[in-house]
Amino acid sequence: MKVLQVNANYGFGSTGLIVKDIGEMLTNTGNEALFAYQRTKIPLQNGYQIGNIFDWKLHAVLCRVFGAQCFYSSFYTRKFIRELDKIKPDVVHLHNLHSNFINIDLLLSYLAKNDIATVITMHDCWYFTGKCFHYIDCGCIKFTSGCGNCPKRKMPPQSLLFDRSKGLLERKKKKLLSIPRLTLVGCSQWICKEAQKGILKNCNIQCIYNGVDTEIFCPSKSDFREKYQCESDFLVMGMANKWLLGSNIEIINRIICIPGIKLIIVGCTENQMKYLSQFKDRVIALGFIRERHELASIYSVADVFVNLTHADTLPTVNMESICCGTPVITYDSCGSPELVDDESGFVVKENDQNSIIDRIIESREKKFPRCREVGITRFEKNECYKEYIEIYDWFKRRRE
Repeated sequence: MKVLQVNANYGFGSTGLIVKDIGEMLTNTGNEALFAYQRTKIPLQNGYQIGNIFDWKLHAVLCRVFGAQCFYSSFYTRKFIRELDKIKPDVVHLHNLHSNFINIDLLLSYLAKNDIATVITMHDCWYFTGKCFHYIDCGCIKFTSGCGNCPKRKMPPQSLLFDRSKGLLERKKKKLLSIPRLTLVGCSQWICKEAQKGILKNCNIQCIYNGVDTEIFCPSKSDFREKYQCESDFLVMGMANKWLLGSNIEIINRIICIPGIKLIIVGCTENQMKYLSQFKDRVIALGFIRERHELASIYSVADVFVNLTHADTLPTVNMESICCGTPVITYDSCGSPELVDDESGFVVKENDQNSIIDRIIESREKKFPRCREVGITRFEKNECYKEYIEIYDWFKRRRE
């Protein structure tokens, strides 16, 4: 069975690693894995790069002016479609396409016309909105009635002149629903329920969590505490892209004031590190960590991981921390709370700062001995991605 996955990248970034892992599982089960992408850092014999940097930049400019991301790059999409004619895949699996490299109109039309079994993983909300990846942060529910007058028009992907969200949503609906054999996968229960409120309400949708490599993300030892002179501190870990949002500054200041606490904030930019330098005795500010073993060692040394996210389909960081044996405290926002149970942390009401403080203090006494076991049971990547193989096999049996 030939399965071709299409994603903005291969082998790096969250979705790029997921595509790679699914491909390895396909190969290990005797199937043929093929890939199409915008960018990769790994040369592939079974890979196809769509477009080039000139076309990607042109696509980005057209998107910014006319507001229709993923509806340009016609020449290179047609060229890719000719490659599909040669490959004749049994299943095409689409991931994140909103990266200025492909024309979804042409691609979906081809899949429908040729009755190719299609799987779409919704890593965010883009497939069922007229434009945005997430709408929770602005409280918009227009996707349920047709979009238009988009409150995020000036936000990435930014549109300077036109609001085309209503028309683009209608085009997505027409093209997606024209595919005879279509299965949609949400990477959280939350996004599955959200998708059913809009244009995909009559589609077959199931949930498959993005898996974690539990051989990398596991309890590990390091000299971190000695290096940063925090041997006796209670270490609270968080990610800069969520923690340092303006809406979270107050809670950070409150956490810093808890006696015996020291923060580890990962993924800081130079400006963020400069800002945090005023708290150097209470905060360990780290830059971006691309080496996953190193990141796992930091999860392992932390006493608790606190996720202050307000809009996340499925925070991989929650799963990684739990698999490293470190409990998680998170807001009950989007897909984040469904990853945490009583044996792996705490869920608190969004923006309830007092509860965040209380749970941090409580976690200094409460132990979570089964945290790692919970992570392996729920998030081990091979177990998660077996479910994709089952979907592909179901399409094959149905065709026969």
